[in-house]
Order: sequence, then structure tokens, then C-alpha cells
Amino acid sequence: AVVSAVTPERPHGYTAYERFTESGPLALLPASATHCAVVWTVAAADVEKVLAWDDATFRAHLEARFGERLGALERVGRRRAYPLVLTRVPRQVRPRLVVIGNAAHTVHPVAGQGFNLGLRDVAALAEVLWECAAAGGDPGALAPLERYAAWRARDNRIILGFTHTLARVFPSRFPPVVLARDLGLIAVDLLPPVKRALVRITSGLAGRRPRLTLGRALQPPSA
Repeated sequence: AVVSAVTPERPHGYTAYERFTESGPLALLPASATHCAVVWTVAAADVEKVLAWDDATFRAHLEARFGERLGALERVGRRRAYPLVLTRVPRQVRPRLVVIGNAAHTVHPVAGQGFNLGLRDVAALAEVLWECAAAGGDPGALAPLERYAAWRARDNRIILGFTHTLARVFPSRFPPVVLARDLGLIAVDLLPPVKRALVRITSGLAGRRPRLTLGRALQPPSA
């Protein structure tokens, strides 16, 4: 991922944009009232070339891939590159130890899913620890922590699989894969039930949800 910042010609309206290019996702994310952060996935073999571009060359290539939705892209910032690797800790809990968020799982930067997973980890862990303490138990014991891990396993597995699949599918030029990918995008765009199902999954709305993600205060089990 090549990371930078740009000032778009038109106001971004605090809207995040993501395009899927031949090398992977390209995201422009509102970072301030006038600036956007850039996260551009490029092939590993092209990283040094992209970092060596001057501002004008980088901006021209970026505009060609992103399009004209925000007008010209101006005042390009410094570029840095970060390797993208799918990782998952096989055992996330031990007595008095919980590994959550990016320490437990790193995913491809698609639609902020890694950040969202971390927030849901925090909300679920807080609920499990609160309920255990309210019931007079030991929140650091292995049993409640394993309940947390079991609760989060499905969401983590789905999102890791979803983001990893996207990262592999979009750079592919294999005709059957390209056809299936394009048909999938059309289905999401034209079929509201498909779009709603995708949003539910990627937003963590499917399955059991932590109280904090529903805007509810933590309560002991009897409440």
C-alpha cells in the first residue's frame, strides 16, 4: 500500500471513495476539511517505481485511476509504502491476556474492515468482562475470555475471507474470474437484497451484536 495525501479541487463532503483497480483497491479518505488520505494498493514489483515518481507524475497516475469525481488532485504529500500481509493469531486469549484488533488480525485495506473489526472486538470484550465482573466472576480467567473468542470467531473469519478474496480477485486477468467478478459487482449494484446482505456482513450487523454497537449501555446479565 502506497500511502499519501492530496488536496482535491472539489470539496470531498466527508465522503470516502474506493475504487477497485487492476492492482487492487484505491481509496481516498477524508482526513480534514480539505485534505484526503490516499491508500493505493500496487504490485510489490512496482512499489519502488511509484515511490520514485515526482509529484506531477504521481498525481497524473493517481488521477487516471481515480477519475474526476473530485476534480483535479493537488498538493500531493510525501509517499510511504507498507507491505500488505494477511495475518491471524491462532490463539487470541490466554489467562489474563487478550489480543484484539490489528494485533490479532490484519486484513487487506478494503472499506476500513480492519478498523471496524477492531471496534467490534473492543465492544464484545467490554461486554464479556462487564458481565463477568457484575456476576462476581474473575474477568481475567480463561473461561470468560474464551467466550469472547468464540463470540468473535465468526465475524473475524467472514471478514478475513471477504477481504482476502477481494484482494486476490480484482488483480486477476483470468477471463472466468473477471466475468464472475463483474457479474458480482453488477448484482450488488442492481439487486437491493444482495446489496443489503453485503452491507449487513461488512458492517457487523449479522449475528449477535455487542450492546455498545447498538448504542446501549453495558448492563449486568440480570438487567
